[in-house]
Amino acid sequence: MICLLLTLSVEAAVGQSSNPQKSYLNGKELYNKGQFALAIEAFKPLTTYSNAFSEYATYFYGLSAYHDGQNDIAKNIFLQLTRKYPNWAKKNEALFWLGKLYFEKEEYQQGVTALREIRDRNMTEEVSSLKKMHLQDASLAQLKTLHKEFPNDSDVGESLAKKLAYSSSDDYDQELFEDLMRKFNFKKEQISDLAVGPTVMKERYRVAVCFPFMTDKIKGDTKSNSNQWVLDLYQGIKIGQDELKRQSVSLEIFAYDTKRDSTVTAGILSQDEMRTMDLIIGPLYPQPSELAADFSITNQVNILNPLSSNLQIVRNNPYSFLYNPGEATMARAAAEYMVDHIDKKKKVLIISGSRPGDSVSAYAYQQTLMEKDIEIVMMDPIPTVDSEEISKFISQGLIEILGDGEENGRAPKEEVGHIYVASTDELIITNVIGMIDIIGPDVSIMGHENWLRSRYIDYAQLERMEVYLAAPAFLDYTSDNFKRFHKKYVSRIGSMPNRYSFMGYDMIMLFGKLLAQGGTYFQHELQKQEFFKGILFPGYSYQEHNDNQYVPIVKFEEGLLTQVNQN
Repeated sequence: MICLLLTLSVEAAVGQSSNPQKSYLNGKELYNKGQFALAIEAFKPLTTYSNAFSEYATYFYGLSAYHDGQNDIAKNIFLQLTRKYPNWAKKNEALFWLGKLYFEKEEYQQGVTALREIRDRNMTEEVSSLKKMHLQDASLAQLKTLHKEFPNDSDVGESLAKKLAYSSSDDYDQELFEDLMRKFNFKKEQISDLAVGPTVMKERYRVAVCFPFMTDKIKGDTKSNSNQWVLDLYQGIKIGQDELKRQSVSLEIFAYDTKRDSTVTAGILSQDEMRTMDLIIGPLYPQPSELAADFSITNQVNILNPLSSNLQIVRNNPYSFLYNPGEATMARAAAEYMVDHIDKKKKVLIISGSRPGDSVSAYAYQQTLMEKDIEIVMMDPIPTVDSEEISKFISQGLIEILGDGEENGRAPKEEVGHIYVASTDELIITNVIGMIDIIGPDVSIMGHENWLRSRYIDYAQLERMEVYLAAPAFLDYTSDNFKRFHKKYVSRIGSMPNRYSFMGYDMIMLFGKLLAQGGTYFQHELQKQEFFKGILFPGYSYQEHNDNQYVPIVKFEEGLLTQVNQN
């Protein structure tokens, strides 16, 4: 009996080894007919021993299992195939199916890992399409995790950018979105379905100015008007309108009083005439601005915010623009300037307040320097508390990092080459400047132009400590253009101009000329030209962005505030 069983086993083994081709072709025929369960039975024996068809039989065994709805078995088969036969000629196809199966089970990290192993360049487009198709179903949190794991994967980056564009309003997310757009050089139309149509050229352009004029509260004495700055901004626009007329640029300007009220603003935007505007300037406050942003995208009317640096206002809206650089834009520009003026072997200390804008600026500065392999030391965000607590927090924080002269901190002073302060809070600025002046290190500091408006900042101290400032509103008071405008303003208005008057004038001069050159959808013109020289302010650059990318960097030299990064 034992001999008989051995004989049968040997005969079975001989039968297997002598007919693998027949079994394989039988399996292929069944597979092509869509009889996947029977195909599995034909292919499966060929995967259990070495033969000329082992790899292909395993591959079609996996395909048959997939089409038969046995996805877990199919995934295991493809995984086994790629590991058991690492040099097989069709390994890339097996990896593709393995990635597909991982994606269908929402195992995104494993799916990307499998597809990244594919080396066949002819499959690049197919692989990219597969990833994008499935990653559009991933959550924002899942995509953020994937981006951390695969920071250089452009398909993951594009999927995350699209998700951020439509589903997030977080400040950190906005900065991440900008980083992705810049890193992978994505075009707006690649990320958003929104596209600006062809422009229309006109002889005269209609501009709505939606400001909180508070006309019912305006008094004859300008010093008594709490919103005098709004009137000054408007007066600058009106003087610019007259100047443009002399240059054969015709603008009709319509003023609307939003009264800092969302309901009033909604009523203004509901008027039929608003849809005939070629540009809306304002509103100036957050909630009315949100209403106007919705109006602009629905009615495809360009809108310009003259004061804000919040990129959320222009998020995923090709018709919405900031006159100023966004907070992240300013921080990146400041960091890029300092990269060329610091010892890259030394560390950079970043200090920030706790308001959202501070965090966005600190993150953007950090990311820009890290891309240049510069080591960063972060101080804990300074809380918004009373002056005594702020002073205590800053002194303890700086000593813990820099040391106190007797003991070194975690970043001894001699290792620090530069300090960035992401805050415009007077208490924070004065305490940080004062403490660094006392304990050192003797290095350059980067800050914000708003520091110049502090009652407690000594300009001589800023010069002595080599403080640089990101200053989009820098004015050269010695220029001929400034002197001419100043004289004209005083003659016409009867009072001294201020930074709002200057801003209103330069803003309408820029966008009035853009309308004349580029028509109703002047963004096409913005994309063509890298730099627009300002009349009072240094200049502007937009191109693919919706906020001004040109950021002057200034410092005091011999008592005079001077721009150090001339275009």
